Amino acid sequence: MKKRTEGAWIIHHTKKIQDVTFATDFEDIELTGKCGLFLSSLAASNQESTLSEEKVKAIAKASNIKKVELDTVMNTLKDALLIDTSKNGDITVLGVTTSSVLTHTSDLFNQSAADNFQKASIELSDYSSNTPIDELELKEYISDNYKLSTKENNKLFSQIEEIGLIDYETIDSKKIYFNGNLFKKDSLDKTRKVLDSLTPEESRHVQELDEHLSKEGCVIYDFALQILGEPLLNKLQSIAMYDFNEVSNTTHSKIFLTKPSSFAKFGNPFEDDALDLAKAFISSLIYGMKISPYERGQIRGYNMLYNTLKKLLRGERVGPCTAIGQDYQILELKRVIQLEHGYNGMYYMSLLKFDIGQLALDVLQQGDLAEHTTLEVDINSSNASIYNGPEKNRVKTRRKKDTSHSQDIGELLRTMRN
Repeated sequence: MKKRTEGAWIIHHTKKIQDVTFATDFEDIELTGKCGLFLSSLAASNQESTLSEEKVKAIAKASNIKKVELDTVMNTLKDALLIDTSKNGDITVLGVTTSSVLTHTSDLFNQSAADNFQKASIELSDYSSNTPIDELELKEYISDNYKLSTKENNKLFSQIEEIGLIDYETIDSKKIYFNGNLFKKDSLDKTRKVLDSLTPEESRHVQELDEHLSKEGCVIYDFALQILGEPLLNKLQSIAMYDFNEVSNTTHSKIFLTKPSSFAKFGNPFEDDALDLAKAFISSLIYGMKISPYERGQIRGYNMLYNTLKKLLRGERVGPCTAIGQDYQILELKRVIQLEHGYNGMYYMSLLKFDIGQLALDVLQQGDLAEHTTLEVDINSSNASIYNGPEKNRVKTRRKKDTSHSQDIGELLRTMRN
């Protein structure tokens, strides 16, 4: 497994582990994953960054790192020569790209005392990312390659199911394992198999939605719901056929659908946006563009959006306007951008993570999001302070899904294995 891929899986597992209260058998994964998330938020792509102790603590909190964990995370990164700390609590980190964060995360994991139990949890997720895998086949593969006893193997599978490191459905009394990356690669063939398994009416509705997504890049959730209906939409979300991106603040949220393959033209979509930074960037920009009133400094149209991104990529700042201080709080927390106070409540914005900015521009101009979207909204406030990525939204749907649809989901998975 490539280092970047392994690093992406460690980040993936860490995000899942953070949602449970007890996962002591995966401590090395959790520690190195939190190191990766923390390092990503600390770093700026093209420059050395020095951050005050106050900012460091704010970034740690935004990265879901507890106060009692922070010293361990910082010492791990310091021992790896990735950061330097001063006596007053400031942190300095050399220019680190998102790509190198994944490699560093992999290196930290392999330098830890991680046992085969934890290493196997990463391998089984990667092994089941291309096609659904039968339980017996996956257990045999993991046991043989990681020398786990039957007891250890059963314990591993029990825990990964409970934590949600991998998904499963029961088909013909057999468990079939899969994960949320099924449609990131070879999506056309897998979509065709899903369509073949649906009723003619369901298939027609899915093809209609797919035409809109291919032409327009993304569609608002309510629009997709109107075409597919809730049962079918939830079923397709459960197998990750669509990505559900949620941008919200304290008063409202908006969800829009994209294709998981949107990033496929530019490399490995799982690796390239494992941290959800480019998705958050694109989502926040579209959200702010569609919601911000003209007088707040709204980005007016896609040409202006492209020119704004190009200006940021040249190292220039944009602004000042009121919207910059309110619409891009997610990006500021993740240190994709940096805000600078102007006057009268207005702010300037500059780019910190140039690799993320370039990927966002490529996807907007050349990928599946290249055309105008149908993201129509009827709310006037903004302050976009929360972004939930596709995997988090998919898991929420699976947890609340009607169990009567389990067999339907199982049938969809079955067709993808043929």
